[in-house]
Amino acid sequence: LPYTEESLAIVAANVGRMQERMRRRVLVENPSTYLRFAYSPIPEPEFLSTLSQRTGCGILLDVNNAYVSAMNHGLDAAAYIDAMPKDPVGELHLAGHHVALEDGVTILIDDHGSPVAGPVWALYDLAASRFPTAPTLVEWDNNIPSLETLVDQARRADARRACVAGEGSGDIAA
Repeated sequence: LPYTEESLAIVAANVGRMQERMRRRVLVENPSTYLRFAYSPIPEPEFLSTLSQRTGCGILLDVNNAYVSAMNHGLDAAAYIDAMPKDPVGELHLAGHHVALEDGVTILIDDHGSPVAGPVWALYDLAASRFPTAPTLVEWDNNIPSLETLVDQARRADARRACVAGEGSGDIAA
């Protein structure tokens, strides 16, 4: 999806229609991306912010997607989180990703099949401090581990959120 005024108008119309039919506010998630359009003049956080303003929808901020996309395109993931508008962010997501080497180029693939990576945890600390009321979901759809591992990932998210809120013990090892 190129981030243009034309695509913003189309997405806003579709989100508006969906919310009307469902009679409820939806959260639109930032995607993980692997290619960029040559012409995409609106930065993604601004695109999502404007979409939220036009439709009243919220934003589901997937921290892993932000990291994956930033690394794949040589961007600053922390700047991406900082550019997100505070009010519409209604949920945070964490997940694992796969690091692949294709034709000599490293690419990150959002695969929901491994533990949350250290750099994503660090980015989550920023997101949790910026969006303190947004609940967090750890996604794991492939290579499902033991329940103990899943619960550990959720506990880590809780501990990190508490620590950045000044409520934790400081034990937030990745």
